[in-house]
Amino acid sequence: MTTPLSAQSFVRLLKASTDPPNPESPPKIQIACAAWDDATVHIPNKHELIAEFILTRLLKDKSKTSDNPVIDARYWSLLRKVLDGSVGAGARGLKVWLGSLLNRTPLAPIIISILTLLRDLPVTEAKELLALVRPCFSVLWPLSVHKIGVETLLECLGAVLNVSAELVNDEILGGICEAIVSSYREALGNAGNKKKLPAIFLQSYLSSWIHAISPPSHLSPQLNKAVYAAGTETLFSLDALRASPSSESLFTALSSPNSPSKINPAIPLLPRLFSTHTHFLRRYRTSLFPTSQNKIQNRENDMRMTSMAFFASCLKLLAGNNLSWEARVGLINIIESERIYASQGVGEVEVEEVREDAVRVLEEEAEEEVVRLALDVLAALARVDYDVIEPVIGRVLPRLILTHPSPSIQKSANLLLSLILDFHSKTRTLHAYIHALFDACASLPSIGSLVSPQEFYGRGRTSAILAHTHLSSLAQALRTFLTPTQVKEVAQITQALKNTFNTYQNLSSLIQTNELEDRPRKKRRKSEPAPPSASPAPTQAMRGVDAHALSLSLTLKFAALFLSNLPGSFVTVEIREAVLEAGVWAIDAARSLLCNMTCKISWADQMTGAALLRFAYHLPAWRCGGEQGDTRGLLGVAKMEEGAEGELVLEILRFLFAWSSRSETDLEVETVLDVALTYIEAQVENADGLMILYLIVERWLDLVDAQGSRPSLDRLIKLIFSISPMSTCCGDVQGLQPKDVLWGVLHNAQFWEMGNIRTSVLAYLTSSPNSLKGAALDRLSSTYCLLLYVPPEYLTKQVRVELVRRAMEGDVTISSLLYATTGEGAPKGKRKRDEGRDLEDMRQTLMHIRVFLQRMGKLGYLNTSDHESAKDYVKHLMSMEVSDNAALREATINLAELYIVALLRASDKDPSASAACAFIFCSLAQSGSLDEEGVPQLCVLQLVERLRQDFSVSSLPDSIIASIKELHAALTPVSHPDVIDTLPASKIIKAWARHLSFGHWLGVAATSTSGYSQQIAVALLRNREKCKSSAEILGLLFEELRCLPNVDRGIHLDLAVGVFVFSTEAGDIKSLDEVVSSGCKHLSVDDFSYLLDTVYEALESTRFYPAQCVRLVHAATILLRDAPQGTLKVVQGIFSQCLNLFIGHVQFFAGPVDLKLACLEFVARQCSDRPAALRPVDPGPIHVLLSKILCGSPIHDNTTTPAVFHTTTTILNALVRLRRDLVVHILPHLGMVLRQLVSCTRSLRPQLAAKQSRIVTDTLPSWIAPSEPLGVLEARALARLFTSLTTKSVPRAHMQPNAEQKAESLSKPFAKHAAYVVTAHIDAVNDPLCVMRADVRRELEPGLFSLCEMMGTHSRDAVMVSALDAGGKSVMKALWKEYEKQRYIGKG
Repeated sequence: MTTPLSAQSFVRLLKASTDPPNPESPPKIQIACAAWDDATVHIPNKHELIAEFILTRLLKDKSKTSDNPVIDARYWSLLRKVLDGSVGAGARGLKVWLGSLLNRTPLAPIIISILTLLRDLPVTEAKELLALVRPCFSVLWPLSVHKIGVETLLECLGAVLNVSAELVNDEILGGICEAIVSSYREALGNAGNKKKLPAIFLQSYLSSWIHAISPPSHLSPQLNKAVYAAGTETLFSLDALRASPSSESLFTALSSPNSPSKINPAIPLLPRLFSTHTHFLRRYRTSLFPTSQNKIQNRENDMRMTSMAFFASCLKLLAGNNLSWEARVGLINIIESERIYASQGVGEVEVEEVREDAVRVLEEEAEEEVVRLALDVLAALARVDYDVIEPVIGRVLPRLILTHPSPSIQKSANLLLSLILDFHSKTRTLHAYIHALFDACASLPSIGSLVSPQEFYGRGRTSAILAHTHLSSLAQALRTFLTPTQVKEVAQITQALKNTFNTYQNLSSLIQTNELEDRPRKKRRKSEPAPPSASPAPTQAMRGVDAHALSLSLTLKFAALFLSNLPGSFVTVEIREAVLEAGVWAIDAARSLLCNMTCKISWADQMTGAALLRFAYHLPAWRCGGEQGDTRGLLGVAKMEEGAEGELVLEILRFLFAWSSRSETDLEVETVLDVALTYIEAQVENADGLMILYLIVERWLDLVDAQGSRPSLDRLIKLIFSISPMSTCCGDVQGLQPKDVLWGVLHNAQFWEMGNIRTSVLAYLTSSPNSLKGAALDRLSSTYCLLLYVPPEYLTKQVRVELVRRAMEGDVTISSLLYATTGEGAPKGKRKRDEGRDLEDMRQTLMHIRVFLQRMGKLGYLNTSDHESAKDYVKHLMSMEVSDNAALREATINLAELYIVALLRASDKDPSASAACAFIFCSLAQSGSLDEEGVPQLCVLQLVERLRQDFSVSSLPDSIIASIKELHAALTPVSHPDVIDTLPASKIIKAWARHLSFGHWLGVAATSTSGYSQQIAVALLRNREKCKSSAEILGLLFEELRCLPNVDRGIHLDLAVGVFVFSTEAGDIKSLDEVVSSGCKHLSVDDFSYLLDTVYEALESTRFYPAQCVRLVHAATILLRDAPQGTLKVVQGIFSQCLNLFIGHVQFFAGPVDLKLACLEFVARQCSDRPAALRPVDPGPIHVLLSKILCGSPIHDNTTTPAVFHTTTTILNALVRLRRDLVVHILPHLGMVLRQLVSCTRSLRPQLAAKQSRIVTDTLPSWIAPSEPLGVLEARALARLFTSLTTKSVPRAHMQPNAEQKAESLSKPFAKHAAYVVTAHIDAVNDPLCVMRADVRRELEPGLFSLCEMMGTHSRDAVMVSALDAGGKSVMKALWKEYEKQRYIGKG
């Protein structure tokens, strides 16, 4: 436009019917942009005209398919400029003209259009457009939202539900969506008529809403929560619930087949919807369920019935798949948590339907995940009401026995069984549970299955019902909760066992007789054809016998558990005799079943015999004095080469070991042990042999030691110690591994105290192979690996000498083999792999040997008196490179150090030792092996610390000092770094620090005064995220300060603080603390004062982030804790300065909780570790800091931090106990802090409104989350603090030597203030908006009683009159009554 644009022409152009207005003119948006950007164009209310044009254009053309202005960035960019700018001083306010414009131009259709069109735009273009839309939306939406109807806002919500999944996580779009949802919820809450909204929502937006909130949801967690709340507030509004309390219309919409998927997408949401529906019913209960004559119970029943109707509708949606069972578990959990179910007819049919479905899943042996969920449903039903599942217990227990085991099923089954057991324990009906278990075992033969009884038996042994967790809990419950009447049922149980066994025996005999009759009586000729195969009837009959054997075996196991865990106080003579008689019967039955067989013993008879012997073992029958027939026949069964099951052999040997342990027996232990060892040797690779070995080790080791022969003991020890420490085996049902047996023996103190066994052990350990090849090398490796776990005190002197001698010989031999092997040409192919394994085995053996020698040396069992041999052995250790094996390298270095230190200790008395040391040091210096990072260099660097700690230069001979100086000179070019391009490795830094320490110890002048540590410290601070050697750098800084005379000490100390503060590796914190602690001890007073001033100045500058301030406060804590001698005044001054800094800056007492904890830890360390350093001016600021940290706050953390409370009580405890002389002057401050601590123990009463909750939460500190109140541990700590007020103590202060110190308490001084602390507790208990849990009050009682003792009756009466209302007086009376009960009055 060449001519100036007038206001009239501008308006005509914008309101023209076509765009562009004229064929030769530009589009309207360009005209508007040019007019806005041209400051020379004076148009009245130009901003109003342009804004009206843009909004009108966006509204009218929102449905255009092409050139839609809604997604045109030019319109939104110009609108943003108009809303942000101001035109003329006399222009009307934004809210005035824009509000009237929005009254004429609705904004909601524009927002709906842009949210819809964003899905079709590329992600990058959409984000760029949103960056322009968001500022405009932030201005326009608050001004127009109150004029938008709730139905229109519902359309906006529908647009939010359909936003692009790729864009919804964008912060800009998320903010727009959250504002829309929040506005809808607010309008919905204020709307008077909501009857149409649920129907509109169900018809138009239900499927989108379900898709938006269903996991995995594309919405952010906060937006997901808001969208879900908006939907449920619509569906379960008061008008909707009045029309349909159980929301039938919702389920009608959910049931419609509007999804191509077979699984209804609403199924995962059903538990969440059920819980929300219940909450809305409770919210609107007075309107939905009006009561007559104040019958509140009728209202509760109506609510339950409505909720159960909703539950029944949920069940209709569920199909037979895994997802539906997860929903069933969630629904039943909601019923349990909301206490919806009532056993008087409310919901019985629905709950029974779920129960039957779950039991049907167990009976049909469905998929593992479905079975687990079905068990979870039954467990949830048991929590709701045990009477629900009681009718089906008889069907569930057999399935728990036969269900295929898995970790997930075991967990769910254990939970169900624990609930069943808890119910019967509380109702004292354990006898009914035992009978239910017996009935479950008896019903097993009637359960038809294609799986063999043998496999069923394997499942039963590993099932949850027979697992140790359930059986141990059942045994404990029997011992505790059985009644005398129930104990008398022993006779019935034993008679039932006999009848069951007779039935099994008769059935087995009948089957055997039929088999004999079916056999042909004449031998057929070879020419005759073979007879037809036997009918399947005998096979089916044998399966029936096996099933009865399975049933009898499990029944005997439960019976043994019951009879062996009877309460001792209720067992009479008759009951004891009946139990004994049952055990004797079991022994006779087992002998008759196993020893009188003329043919091979069947599997059923073996399992039955094993169960009978197990039953007899658990009862005291085998302890009776008389012989019960010949038991040697059982040994013959155990000796069977084929056909004997491992479980039967185990039970036979266990019973015979018990039988032979009696004083009067015809069976020797040696005989049983020989059979057991023979079986173990034959089954050494099998789990059956391992179980018998475990049996001997765990139960009968003392008997074997006392009565076993020496050859048998040698065989036993050989079997045990032949197990590799890392060996494993598969197939053991109880998860027992061979290494478990070995570790159990080595860690058993009783094993090492047995004289005969120890003799066999020592003989095994000292038996030497002829050579070190093949199996002999493995034997040597296993021997010295075992010796690492053998207590050296049990090794005799002769054995120790022999083992050390063999170890040194083996060391030399294996080292020679390694050198010879690695020196040859590299092998190829399979030979290369085999030799690689052999090399690794030899290195492992060498490591075991050297670790053993190192331990012997530390205990003084090495012969270091032969100095020539010691010198040769050290030379041998230094000559072999083992850099590829860290454990071997460490053992080599430690062993060499041990020998060298021993020679150094003997050098002042024996010239040969001095010569040996000088030779070792000279050879190391002249060998040239210090150039590489190998054993010599690492050994020398490690030896430096030992020399500095244990030796002085003046105590060593001149020859040794000369050789050490030569070694130092050889080490100097290796350790000293010249130039660094990058950050060096931690080992290089550590080597330079050790070298400096070495030279300082020798008294050798430093060759360089340049601070190498300064360079790497600066490099670390520039690029600290890429370095993990902060501790080494800090240690080098302190080492240079100690050893180098001319370094810039100020720069060094500043860098030390920087390295400590800016180290980001969490693992370095502890090591950094150790470096600072050790480095501070060598600092002068000036250096230490400078270091503290640097830390304080950094804290005072407020330039650092809170995380760095935490590190600074922690640095100050460490420095004050490990201050060097003569720095008391410095410590006192910096402590007072830090206290004033903490209470003067908000970030320290109202900032992040980590910074609060660091400040409290700083004070607690000083009060606990150095109480004498406190001055009279310190307690006041300490109490001010505590009061500010404990004061109320309107903002709270997401989680409670109990450490703040505990650290506060620690500080006050230390002051009260250790510095009573200072506390006595500020008792009002102490009383105020104690009142605040008592106030922190309150918790919010449930179901408070927002305003009521705010009243309470504003009085709680920011570090307490209202949803996580303080608990029992905090109450106990506060009670301990109250009790310490009455404890007498002597102040820890710097006093004159002749000053008299008397132990006193704060009882009398604090008596005037104790009443105010007690009233704080009474106010907390009496507060109608708060609740103090019973366990918290119980833990506080000892401390409150101490305060009552200090108060006395006079103060109590004064408080009752002046400070308490009626509720407070009742609480005080109850507290004082409890105090009087426990108060000691001098009578006994």
